[in-house]
Amino acid sequence: MSKIELLFDQAVQKHQAGDLTAAAIGYAAVLKENSRHSDAWHFAGLIAHQMGNSDDALQQIKYAIEIDPTNPEYFSNLASIFNSMKEQESALVSADKALELSPEFAPAFFQKGIALGKQNRNSEALVSFYSASKFGFSEVKVLTETARIKQFQGDFIGAVEDNRRALAIDQDNPQAYFQLAQFVNMGEYQFTETQLDSLRNFLSLTNLNLTASNRLNVAMAVHLEKEKEFVGAFEHYTRAAEATHSLGEAEGRRFNVEQRQGVLDDLTEFFTRETIEKFAKNGNPSAAPVFIVGMPRSGTTLVQQMLSRHSAVEAVGELESLNDLITSRFGDASQVRLRDMFKTLDDFWIRASAQGYIDQLTRYTSFDDLGEGGGADFSMRFIDKLPANYFHIGFITMLFPNARIINCMRDPRDVCLSCFFQSFSDSNLQFNTSKFEYLATIYRNYAKLMNHWRLVAPEALMDVCYEKLTEAPEEVIRPVVEHIGLDWEGGVLEFHNSDTPVSTASAVQVRRPLYKTSRKKWQRYEDHLADFFEMLAPEIEAYESQLL
Repeated sequence: MSKIELLFDQAVQKHQAGDLTAAAIGYAAVLKENSRHSDAWHFAGLIAHQMGNSDDALQQIKYAIEIDPTNPEYFSNLASIFNSMKEQESALVSADKALELSPEFAPAFFQKGIALGKQNRNSEALVSFYSASKFGFSEVKVLTETARIKQFQGDFIGAVEDNRRALAIDQDNPQAYFQLAQFVNMGEYQFTETQLDSLRNFLSLTNLNLTASNRLNVAMAVHLEKEKEFVGAFEHYTRAAEATHSLGEAEGRRFNVEQRQGVLDDLTEFFTRETIEKFAKNGNPSAAPVFIVGMPRSGTTLVQQMLSRHSAVEAVGELESLNDLITSRFGDASQVRLRDMFKTLDDFWIRASAQGYIDQLTRYTSFDDLGEGGGADFSMRFIDKLPANYFHIGFITMLFPNARIINCMRDPRDVCLSCFFQSFSDSNLQFNTSKFEYLATIYRNYAKLMNHWRLVAPEALMDVCYEKLTEAPEEVIRPVVEHIGLDWEGGVLEFHNSDTPVSTASAVQVRRPLYKTSRKKWQRYEDHLADFFEMLAPEIEAYESQLL
C-alpha cells in the first residue's frame, strides 16, 4: 500500500468513527501529497458540510468533480448539500447529472425527491422516492420521506401507514415516531404499547444524538399530553428544546439580544410614512401579491388555506424571494448595521426589485405573463405566506403600494408555548424558539414592530386574531377577502377541503374543520410559566384588550 493510500484509509476510518477533525486533517495530508486526489476532495467536502461549512463543502466537491466528472456519487452529494442550503434548482441539476452518469443511482433519486418536495412538486417527488427504493436506497429513509410528502398532500392514511412500515423495519426510528406524533396530537392515531415500550427504551439510552433526542422527546411529550399527563409532557418538551439548543450552540448559533434591538431601531427609524410614500411612487402597481405575516404558529397557514379556497386566489407557499432581494442589496442584519445600508436605497432598486419579485412569483403560479399582466386591475391574488416577512413590511409597501398584508395574531402565551413545543425544519428558527427568554424577546420586538407598521402603512395592513377567527370564521374572514380586493365566496369556509399543499408545521391541523382545542393551551402549563408570563405581561394585557 502506498503512502497516499495509507493516509487516505486512515482518514476514512477516522471519518467513519465520527472524529471529523482528525479525518479532515487526514484528507488534507492526502491532498498535500496529491492535490488531484478526487476522493479526498470529495470526503473533505462532506466533512465541511457536516461541520456547518456548506460553502467550503460545495467548493471542495466541485474540485472533486473537476478532477473526475464521471462519478455520480459526487454529483449526488452535491445535490444533498444544495438541498440543505434550500437551493433546490441547483440540487435538481446535480441529481439529474448523477442520473445521466448512472441511471439507476439510488441516492440521486432520493436527493431529487427531496428537492422536488421542497418545491411542492409532491407527485413527482413520490415517483423519485419510489425509484430510489426500487434501486436499493434505504427503505426506512424512503418511507419517512414519502410519509412526509403524503402528509403535506393531505393523505393522512397513507402517511400513517408509511410511518408504521418504517417502524416495522426499524423500531428505533426517531423521525417515524416524530411524524406519527403529529397524528397522535390530532387524535388520528395512537401509539401501540409495543411502540411506546420501544420509545421509552430509546429515550433511556445515554448515547442519543441531539436530533434524535429532540424527535423522540417530542413524540413522548405529545403522547403524554393526550393522556393529560401535563407535568410529564412539559418535562419531555423541555428536554427536546434543550437538545435543540445544544445542537444549535454546537453549530455556532447564538441569540444576540443587542443585535435584534438594533434591527428594530433601524427599521422604525428609517421607514417613516414620508419615506415609504417617496419610494412607493416607483413601485409596481400590481395588487396581485398578498402577504400573510406574523409570529410562527399564529394561524398564518389557516388563513392561507381559507383564502386559497377562493377562485381568484392561488397560494404559492413560503417564498424566500423577498428576503433574498433585500439581503442581497442591504446585507445580513446580523453582520451589518441596517441604518447605514438603507442610505443606499434608490428608485432604480425599487423598480428592479419589484419586477424581480414578480418574476420569482411567476415561477410558482400558473400565469406566465404575470410580469406584464399583473397590473393594478389584474384579478388574481397570489399569497406569499412567509411569517417572517413582518420584518419587511416597509419594503413591501414601497415595492407594491397596492399590495395587501395580513398580520396573524394569537395570544402571546399560546403562540410562544406552541413555538417552544414545535420542532421546526428551519434550524435558525428551531434554535431561536428553544428558550422562553428568547421567545419573550422575539415576541416583544414583533409587537413593537407591528405597532410601527400600523402607524406608517395603515392602508395596506390588516390584523386577524386567531381566537376570533376560530370563534366566528365568516365574520372575521369576510373582511379579509374584501381587504385583498375580492368579492366574497362561501367556499372560503371549506378550507379543510383545500388541495393546496401544506409543508409547514400545521400540515395536519389545517386539513380539519376549525377547532378550538389549541386556545388557552397555556393554562395546562401555567405552573411552569409564571416567570415567562411576567416577561410578557404588557404584551399579554395589550392582546387581551383586543379580544374584548
